[in-house]
Amino acid sequence: MNTLRASLRTHRALLLIVLLYAAAATVLAGSLPSPSDIFNVLAGFLVAILTGPVFILCGYTIRVMVVQRPHRLCHYLYHDLRRYLSNERLLHALPAMLLIPIFASSFTVFKAAIPRLHPYTWDATLSGWDMALHGGVAPWERLQPLLGHPLVTALLNFSYHFWFFLFYAVLYWLILDTRRPLLRMQFLLSFALTWIALGSIMAVLFASVGPCYYGHLHGSDPYAPLMAYLHEANQHIPVWALQVQEMLWQGYQSKGANGDLGISAMPSMHVATAVLMAMMGWRVSRAAGIALSAFAVLILLGSIHLGWHYAVDGYVGAAGAALVWHLVGRMLGSQAAVPAVSMATVPCMSKGGLTS
Repeated sequence: MNTLRASLRTHRALLLIVLLYAAAATVLAGSLPSPSDIFNVLAGFLVAILTGPVFILCGYTIRVMVVQRPHRLCHYLYHDLRRYLSNERLLHALPAMLLIPIFASSFTVFKAAIPRLHPYTWDATLSGWDMALHGGVAPWERLQPLLGHPLVTALLNFSYHFWFFLFYAVLYWLILDTRRPLLRMQFLLSFALTWIALGSIMAVLFASVGPCYYGHLHGSDPYAPLMAYLHEANQHIPVWALQVQEMLWQGYQSKGANGDLGISAMPSMHVATAVLMAMMGWRVSRAAGIALSAFAVLILLGSIHLGWHYAVDGYVGAAGAALVWHLVGRMLGSQAAVPAVSMATVPCMSKGGLTS
């Protein structure tokens, strides 16, 4: 019980942020066509969040098979994971593990409510800003000679979808981490505040649907050639983004009758989250920083090339995430002299075993 109480104290800021956000989402849910769908959303995200440990376990198993290569794989995995998943570690992670599904479902409620809070009126302006920032030429057109090849499109499409798996793996790794308490909390708080400030508040203020839907809301469509290319590339290599875009638009048109996960272009939360992961990676190791930074660049390029976002959406998402990261870091740095919880009782992993 002492460990659980200490863990609750450690997570008190995250607890306050998530519960206030969830309370606001509950009030907002009353404006949705089917408030009961909130429970379906929560159930869906619970399933999604619980898949995180599965990805981590698969990655760890592959690492053991390649690096350690024990004679008795199952025996090795059982004992190493048993040491790793000690009671203290699980109690330390429990508050965050319970808060993340609540936060995710609350975010979905806000995103689905965007067009009811503010009509989608910013696309023409954002498209104009893109042109002005890039010498009078749309960013996708400048990138097309480099990216406009089915194999390159497939790589960006894969990276954009792999974002979900990588994010859940990083999130769960940090939730279970005990060796880097300040970095862990900096990421968790930055993630929550970034998604609230950028993904909810800014998304409402700058309500927009993005290039892939531009033609649905405007008479002329400067992004029609881009979408035509993507459909053509889809004939050679599947471009999954097109199916997802169609699903989201059908949900939007049905006004919640067929499910509505929401549409929002400004700012790009894919880019914002990728930047958060990159900044976290540089604090872990140079190799992790380089790899996650390269991934963030791929996400930015993919967000433009796949028609999801205007370039300015990615720029704002990256800048906003960086600002939140540094502000949270300064706040936690001022508290570093008073550690909230000690995990000295957590057993250390054996050499070559799973480390936190």
